[in-house]
Amino acid sequence: MKNYTLARVCALFVVAGPLGQNARADAVEDFYKGRNVELIIASEAGGGYDVYARLAAPFLEKHLPGHPRFIAKQMVGAGGIVATNYLTNVAAKDGTVIAQVQNTVPFQPLLAPNGVKFDATQLGYIGSANSEVSLAFAWHTSATQDFAQLQQRETLMAGVNGSISAQYARAMNELAGAKIRIITGYAGATQSMLAIERGEVEGYPAIFWSTLKVTKPEWLEKKNINLLLQMALKKHPDLPDVPLIFDYIKSEDDRRTAELLLAPQVGGRPFIAPPGVPADRLAALRKAFEATMRDPDFLAEAARRKLEVQFVGGEEIAAIVARASTNPPEIVERVRKIYDAK
Repeated sequence: MKNYTLARVCALFVVAGPLGQNARADAVEDFYKGRNVELIIASEAGGGYDVYARLAAPFLEKHLPGHPRFIAKQMVGAGGIVATNYLTNVAAKDGTVIAQVQNTVPFQPLLAPNGVKFDATQLGYIGSANSEVSLAFAWHTSATQDFAQLQQRETLMAGVNGSISAQYARAMNELAGAKIRIITGYAGATQSMLAIERGEVEGYPAIFWSTLKVTKPEWLEKKNINLLLQMALKKHPDLPDVPLIFDYIKSEDDRRTAELLLAPQVGGRPFIAPPGVPADRLAALRKAFEATMRDPDFLAEAARRKLEVQFVGGEEIAAIVARASTNPPEIVERVRKIYDAK
């Protein structure tokens, strides 16, 4: 009799599991049916962030239960801080407002807290369409042909104050023993590339692989440049033979410093929800985003537009942000100095 009763209880649990999941799915579908979802884009219209967000929107409509209409709108200001402050303190917390923000936003409370009115560890991370990898490279005529030589001889590289070109050059010098001499004064990456072609400098310390292969494919085809180092938490699948900065870092403090410095690149273009969104709706948003990133029609259109897609899940971004928040003050201060040094 006891065995019979136990068997019936177990059977009830087996049945209740799928029924509970279906009930949650139905609740999400019922909630979103006939509604609008506001998609805030924290960057200018026509830029890379905007293109990714607007391309994803109709596919999110397709894959989110209830098929709500996604309405995109710009909210530009302070590198995504204005939009994230709004998301946290003003927007509805029911899953009807989400945002795509700059990848530095989740780390602003640690590294540049002025104007920040949100706790990055409490945001609902949905996912990112790509994960960026920065590259240091030298022109083919430079005597510096690999990173070992960059550690041995001073190499002139173009840079822009306040950008990752200058910041990552300082990081390579401080953390991995490079001897980069940054020549600043260039208005941006375009002018820096021209300076390299003219022979004014020997290379560049930080360009996204996704940008390089689209804007300078002829450099790669003709082997005009030598890729020296990847600045990222892990190697890009396209570049298995190009060393990673962590290959040259020796101490744990230096490793933690590099991890915090490079963490924003993992969520290259993060989609986020406000804190407090019901767990089943956040889970549905994450699932719809992943389905979008794997949708053959989305991938085909992204390829047509030469947009790199490397899906990063919301859980992974959340874990990286949580780990960043555990860094001791001295590590945070080192990264701030690398960012702020002139």
